[in-house]
Amino acid sequence: MKKIRGKKGMYLIYPTNGTGLVEDYKWEKYLDKYPDVLLKQIRKDLSERLPKLNEKFNYKSKYFGYCVKDEKDKLYIFVQKNDLCILLDISRDYEEEIRSAGFEIRHWHNFQGRHGWLTGWYVPHSTTNVHVVMKYLLRAFAAESFLR
Repeated sequence: MKKIRGKKGMYLIYPTNGTGLVEDYKWEKYLDKYPDVLLKQIRKDLSERLPKLNEKFNYKSKYFGYCVKDEKDKLYIFVQKNDLCILLDISRDYEEEIRSAGFEIRHWHNFQGRHGWLTGWYVPHSTTNVHVVMKYLLRAFAAESFLR
């Protein structure tokens, strides 16, 4: 079983075997009133492109957290009624590129935002630019070699 770094947070759900993605039945009941097609596509694409990906789900705040192996978290996806709000460990220099692709960014001044992360990226559940979203999500894991 994967060793949990530090103190285990309240409200967190981990995969049964300790690694990989959280099983769908464990999180779906908390998000049953939220659209999930885009979320499922992103989770599937991430797990296919990053074989050592680990996921956790916070059922109170409704976010998914991601890291590779036992490294630090690199990505958080908050599920909201109309959007996914993404916080990722890439430079804020990418904000203009993402805005020019038609997305909204409202920077969060939280722990991650104060440490240089790109935060407050709102992706509507109805977006058709999944390839653009994946391009930047993979950058958080320094996985440009996976981009095609």
